[in-house]
Amino acid sequence: MTITYWLNGQKATADVAPGLMLYDFLRSQGCYSVKCGCETTNCGLCTVWVDDVPVLSCAMLASASTAVM
Repeated sequence: MTITYWLNGQKATADVAPGLMLYDFLRSQGCYSVKCGCETTNCGLCTVWVDDVPVLSCAMLASASTAVM
């Protein structure tokens, strides 16, 4: 699946697998500051901003987050 997204002020396009989590996608794009502590949405360490709303990237599919990151 191809997604178009904004990351740190730059627009980009990428092919992602349907089940790829946002956390894994962001790390693959070089955002190594995104950490994952529990993968169960308990700790909040993976929190990122999507459209000015904090979301847990370990619980969101990359294909569902094609907004501004």
